[in-house]
Amino acid sequence: MTQSTASLQIRSDTIQENPPISLLKLEGRFDAEGLPVVLAEIEKSRSTGSIRFMVDLEEVTFIGSAGIGIFLSLVEELNSEGGGVVFLSVPEAIQRIFDVLNVLEFLQIRNDQESAREILLSGNA
Repeated sequence: MTQSTASLQIRSDTIQENPPISLLKLEGRFDAEGLPVVLAEIEKSRSTGSIRFMVDLEEVTFIGSAGIGIFLSLVEELNSEGGGVVFLSVPEAIQRIFDVLNVLEFLQIRNDQESAREILLSGNA
């Protein structure tokens, strides 16, 4: 399913059924305007029982503090439930933002779905 705002598009998909792994692919600027759309997609996946997420940021050009806050909350929540979040294909500019805000140590970042899947299934996300 695809949802969008003027500056952000998000596609969600279940890429594995048992245990479920959800993929969120964001494209554009993830600022406060995009927050409700991203939260709705997360909640929709969570309502189906998904506690494992891959978040593809390859096409994200900007992420604001609200977006980072949502991701950190999601990481903490899912880790406490035995799931997790792995971020895929994070652009260098976005990694610099994560680094400046000192949040890299809390995030799992990989460049491909297979290594992300291994982390999510191992319980080390």
